[in-house]
Amino acid sequence: MRSQKNLMWGLLPCLALGFLSVFSGVLPARGQGVGAEISGTVTDATGAALAGAKVTLTDQATGVTRVVTAGSDGHYVFPDLPNGTYSLKFDQAGFASAEIHDIVLNIGTNLTRDVQMKVGAVQQQVTVEAQGAPIDTTKSEVAGLVSLQQINNMPINSRQYLNLALLMPGTSQDASRPYYNNVAIGAGVTFYGNGFFVDGVRNTWAEQGEPRQDIPEGAVAEFKVYTTQFPADLGLAEGGFVTVVSKSGTNQFHGDIFEYWRNERLNALNKFQTAQQKSLGLKGFPFNRNQFGADLGGPVIKNRTHFFASFERTRTNDSLTVFTGLPQFYSSVEGTFAKPSWRTLWLARGDQKISNNQTMFVRYAGEREYQDCFNCGGSAAVNAGFSQKIPRTSIVFGDTWMKSARLLNDFRFQYAFSEYEIGSPAFPIWTAFGQYPPARLNELQTVLSFPSLTWGANFQELGPEHRYGINDDVTSIHGTHELHFGTEYDYIPYKDDSPGNLTGRFTFGKDQLFDPNNPTIVANLQNPIQYTQTLPPINDELNTSYWGWYVMDNWRALPRLNVNYGLRYDRQFGSFNENFNPATLPQALPFANYSKRGDTNNFGPRLGLSWDVTGAGKSIVRAGFGQYYNNIRTLITLFAEPRDLLVCSIIINKPSYPDPFGGKSPSSFCSTAPPNITELENNFVNPYSQQFNGGFTQQLTDTLSVNVDGVYVHSLRDYRDVDVNFNPANPSVRPLPQWGQIILHEPISKGDYKAMYLRFEKRYSHRYQYLVSYTLSDCKDNNPAGRVANLTNPNLDWGPCSIDRRNALVASGSFQLPWQVIVAGVFSLRSTLPFSAFSNTFIDGARQYVPGTTRDQGNRDLNLGTVNAYRSTLGLAPIPSSQINSSRLNDFDIRVSKAIPIKGERQLQVSCQVFNLFNTTNLPAPFTSGQVNVAAASSFGEILTAQPGTQAELSVRFVF
Repeated sequence: MRSQKNLMWGLLPCLALGFLSVFSGVLPARGQGVGAEISGTVTDATGAALAGAKVTLTDQATGVTRVVTAGSDGHYVFPDLPNGTYSLKFDQAGFASAEIHDIVLNIGTNLTRDVQMKVGAVQQQVTVEAQGAPIDTTKSEVAGLVSLQQINNMPINSRQYLNLALLMPGTSQDASRPYYNNVAIGAGVTFYGNGFFVDGVRNTWAEQGEPRQDIPEGAVAEFKVYTTQFPADLGLAEGGFVTVVSKSGTNQFHGDIFEYWRNERLNALNKFQTAQQKSLGLKGFPFNRNQFGADLGGPVIKNRTHFFASFERTRTNDSLTVFTGLPQFYSSVEGTFAKPSWRTLWLARGDQKISNNQTMFVRYAGEREYQDCFNCGGSAAVNAGFSQKIPRTSIVFGDTWMKSARLLNDFRFQYAFSEYEIGSPAFPIWTAFGQYPPARLNELQTVLSFPSLTWGANFQELGPEHRYGINDDVTSIHGTHELHFGTEYDYIPYKDDSPGNLTGRFTFGKDQLFDPNNPTIVANLQNPIQYTQTLPPINDELNTSYWGWYVMDNWRALPRLNVNYGLRYDRQFGSFNENFNPATLPQALPFANYSKRGDTNNFGPRLGLSWDVTGAGKSIVRAGFGQYYNNIRTLITLFAEPRDLLVCSIIINKPSYPDPFGGKSPSSFCSTAPPNITELENNFVNPYSQQFNGGFTQQLTDTLSVNVDGVYVHSLRDYRDVDVNFNPANPSVRPLPQWGQIILHEPISKGDYKAMYLRFEKRYSHRYQYLVSYTLSDCKDNNPAGRVANLTNPNLDWGPCSIDRRNALVASGSFQLPWQVIVAGVFSLRSTLPFSAFSNTFIDGARQYVPGTTRDQGNRDLNLGTVNAYRSTLGLAPIPSSQINSSRLNDFDIRVSKAIPIKGERQLQVSCQVFNLFNTTNLPAPFTSGQVNVAAASSFGEILTAQPGTQAELSVRFVF
């Protein structure tokens, strides 16, 4: 009942504004951090304001126009404009008309275009030369734009346009999981800490907070990366934000057909692949990828109705290598195996002009993806990982109503569906939610875990997520104040079906001969030390909703001083398990009090200042502060109270093999020990950050500028896992003996991020452009979303963030050479990542740091003598300092393309792009590399895998 009330109250303001916009007559939705603006003053030759001057704005590509009348002070404004190239025309009785052409607007930019009209006949016309695009003097944000020029010219691995966000300072992909293309921005150092919008609507999974859906690279017009201080119309992210705009059709038919091709013959091996190839006697690692598609856009009715469509398909025949280093035991499962995958993306968009003050758009986009055998390879057999499909679809409708020259309303509706479908490799993926027939269960295998090999998989999961979203934004202009206010409501039904360890896992204490094709060998395996299993399969759902509203004012307080201030409120419903019915559990949980759940005070103030030092729009000082609340991931809360006490956990030490039950019923082995449970702390809240920035921008020429920004972000209240049923003074006796571990998600995490960003940017002109970004940063936290390692001394967890790279330099550029040749490149140099030194000691199930060390001191200030002193107590030889590897990144990517004219605007473009041109050995993050963290391991400090070596790609593209 409470969830229904929350849904009703959340929908009311959105529906009211939505119906108002729909029935009042409405123009495509561009709000939510996307819309640009042109404003200025119309005067005569004496400088006197020309009240009532007619100002017509025309999109030069589509012919769509807007018309406003200058106010009594001669001021005019066109708010909330799509990105594009525009012209302005000014008309006033008794004056010659004036025009300005080729005004370029990008996402979220505010440009001023004043005009002085001359006395003359109306038929006369004065054309004013368009100024070069100046810097924006009105904003305090720290942000950068990735333009269409960069998307078209830069080398982009796998056509993942979001990778170009790494051109900006303060960005990385170290926190990304392999399943989704993501980017970590500024202090959003976790994979779920940033926000993503496409065409003004939310594009994140509620389940985990990552980007939900990709669109084809050919459908992306441009995107903006907010590193710090994004505006109040964007919310539910504590780090940074990315806003993407898709392409629209124009008055000219344009399109392309393309094919990108890769093959193992175009690639170089890294040093670990070379060693595996030699050891296994392989000729190579088979690989072939075809990426093809087409884009088409144009008019249905010129100056009124336009369409754009994009399609992209990727087919990859990759390979993986199982290599344990113990062929005497595991040669039957070692070798190179096929690893196929495919992905299809599409987008269709229609834009309609209703009148000079009304347009609308509809966009339909989809993604279908199959990825085979995740986590297979190395010491995991070809059947030991999982495969997954990820279907995704979204439908977006938007319109904008320009009620008057001073009042504008945006309305958007989105329906989106996404689902992860996970199953065992080599079997069809089961997609019927909540059903467990023999056909499904037969796909699960009993896992055999040896010290150097894992064989078998019994992991399945389905997670369908729907999203119904409504956004409405209003812009109201009053003199020097530009007010913005609006609301967003999302309703997100989410389910999860995870059978768990239904078929069990044997753990063996020693490596031994194993051949899955020899029943005798399998039946006579020796030294099983443990068997685990969980019963029965479970599934459940968690319906959540989100309501946000904001109000902000862009105020020109003085001719050279702009003040941006506002307030945002974010509220999530259902995300705190406050609607969970505890009667579904066999007994009450010890600490849960659902009447106290929920976070209702998430008010986020924003304040920014922008000062034009000289009044010439070339030297800008800016500063800002904002408080930003983050999304609560539904998967985290669903895996807490709703699943406690519902499964039978079987743990048999030194079991018989192959039948650990000795012919008895598995249920008779269900643990009778006090159960372990997970709960949310009753004061569980939305994490948030407090962001501070100060910076300076100097425009050196019309196309060249330098930006320097200092950033400080203080993050608070993310959760950490604490066992509150553990007594450090007497670990053998629990305070509540009827329970085992009681893990509370407590909102006690904190972090500090300090950085200096330097951006030297030359926008495209005279046949070239470049961007040089440098980041000097220091990030520390206490391991958000992680387990408190030592309850007697939680401060041991305070240390460098796991993705803390102190220095990052990224230089990129493209150059138009003679003979229609374009050369573009990206050079990246990033310093090493930290890692922890762990001991063999566990306290209450948590692995402890080596005595005398704290978290993430490796590659920072780790005393190797302390580690070796610990190793000596185990009778182990010392680790030499030369064994401690660096995860420093040194990468250079290049793209060379040649256009061959055919007829008119038709041309054939051929290109070659090469990633990691010099085949540098770049080691991955230490925290993804297994035993690098365990001080007792002989490989401590070593990273035993590497990122891909040189990869080359050829492409052909027919443009018309």
